[in-house]
Amino acid sequence: MRSWLRQRWVLSSAYIAAALIKEASLFINDQPIVFPFAVVEYDLVRPQPQPPHTEDYKYDPASVKFIRCVKDENRERLLKISLFESVEAIFEQTVHDDWGYYVMDGSGPRSIGTILPQDILGVKYEKDVSGKWDYRLQFIDGEGRFYRLKITNLTWHYYCDSRRDEKHSPAQIASELTQMLRSYKVYARIGLSRGWVEYPDRCYLQVNAIHTFPDYLNGKTFADFRPSK
Repeated sequence: MRSWLRQRWVLSSAYIAAALIKEASLFINDQPIVFPFAVVEYDLVRPQPQPPHTEDYKYDPASVKFIRCVKDENRERLLKISLFESVEAIFEQTVHDDWGYYVMDGSGPRSIGTILPQDILGVKYEKDVSGKWDYRLQFIDGEGRFYRLKITNLTWHYYCDSRRDEKHSPAQIASELTQMLRSYKVYARIGLSRGWVEYPDRCYLQVNAIHTFPDYLNGKTFADFRPSK
């Protein structure tokens, strides 16, 4: 008999990245069920911890069930549960910055957490050397340390791309978003990638989600900005 644990998660797009949930699994009948501040139920089959990715579980894709949304007045309190003073405090190990920002694979108690940036220095939205769109956030954390991290958040990607037209250049969008973040209260979810072929022993830092108060999405989800097929 298969052993499993049924558990409800309060989802942010950070968890979507951490759990490697495929985009197709975010919908039922073309309606989004997995999005920031959704309470979602999963059947967790077995844990698959591999430090620093200690939170990972194998889950049954057929079990995903939307329960409800977290009320607006409870969202900031929820984010504070996973709040840390600095980026390095999340991972409890040295963050190296000689070639990007990374921690070493194989150790550490967690792979994701939340910070309140001390200062937002800038948003970057441009094509990389391969021609793909690149999304970055530059900020100062609670210990006064500078970071420039890739934003992997699906909602942020769709939001930026949806604004790109003949009237909104990537540079203009980046400038407007920088000003917006500097005037809002920002919670950034910082997570870790897994090692890759060139650097299998490194877990690079990335911004898995950006939450603002007031909400820059005005109550919408990634599905509202999803590109048309």
